[in-house]
Order: sequence, then structure tokens, then C-alpha cells
Amino acid sequence: MHNHTPERTCVVCREKKDKSDLFRIAKISESNYSFDEKQKHQARAIYVCKTHECIKRISKNKKYNLKIEDLLLMVNLLKKQSKDYLNILKAMKNSEHLAFGINMVMDEIQHIHFLIIAEDISEKNDKKLIAKAKELNIPYAHYGDKTQLGEIFNKEEVNVIAIKNKKVARGLVD
Repeated sequence: MHNHTPERTCVVCREKKDKSDLFRIAKISESNYSFDEKQKHQARAIYVCKTHECIKRISKNKKYNLKIEDLLLMVNLLKKQSKDYLNILKAMKNSEHLAFGINMVMDEIQHIHFLIIAEDISEKNDKKLIAKAKELNIPYAHYGDKTQLGEIFNKEEVNVIAIKNKKVARGLVD
């Protein structure tokens, strides 16, 4: 028996991901949708990436009439997850396992096992990093904003942080 992980497509960015990496939004009626946190609601549903970018974009979409409570709940769940990353990175900030900033990361891309990209990175840089990550099969996540990532290294802002250690990267990815 092989482990099949069901995949779904985000209605916002159209990216295919494991179902567990997406928020499920159940269709309650023709024009009403509701965040289905437990993924148990017996209804048709759409899926949205667990990123601020996709949540922000779906909140503006008139087709999916989402309640503000649902949107806040999704954003708060993101915060819970990102806190952990930020604390782990803070603990590691002086290690040689991290690279940060687009130039340093691009220079060392051959040695990188995981990328953490700021949620408010420019679209151009985001595309550039993601294209490189996909080309080299490097897992990545969007977490925190440039200021939060910058704080880790006592910098104004940091666009991206890369993990160069395989074991550490695996711990963050799983």
C-alpha cells in the first residue's frame, strides 16, 4: 500500500499542494462560503494556500463571500505557525547554517535545503526565488514579513532566509 496524499489546487494562485497545506473553505450556499477548519464539512469546497498573500486575495474576491471571522481565524492560524519558525530562526541566527538576503541566497543556492520567504516580498523577487527553488527542488514557505525576518539578524528588513543544513531543513519542513 503506498501513501497517497490528496492534492488540491488553490483557487487564488492555482498552485497544486497537499490538501493538508491548504485551508478548506466549504460552500454553504450559492454565494456563501465558510472556513472549514476541521475539513469535515459535508459540502463542496474550495482550497486556499496557507499564506497571507492568498488569504488577502480571496478576501477581496466577491465570488467567495467569506465572513471576516473566517478570514481572521485563518490569519491567526498562520500566525501560530509562523511564530515557531521565527523563534527557531532566532535561536539559530548565529549559526553558519543560515544565509539571508536575495544575493547571498542566490550565491549559495546550490547548498540550500529550505527557503523562508517574506510574505511581503516583491512579486519579481518572489517569482525569481520560487523559480530557482522549483528548478532545484528546494522546499520553501512564505512566513512572516520582511521586518520580522529582519529582526532576527538585527536588520531593517530581510526578504528571504535560507537553511543550508539538511537536518535543520528537514526539521523545519516536516
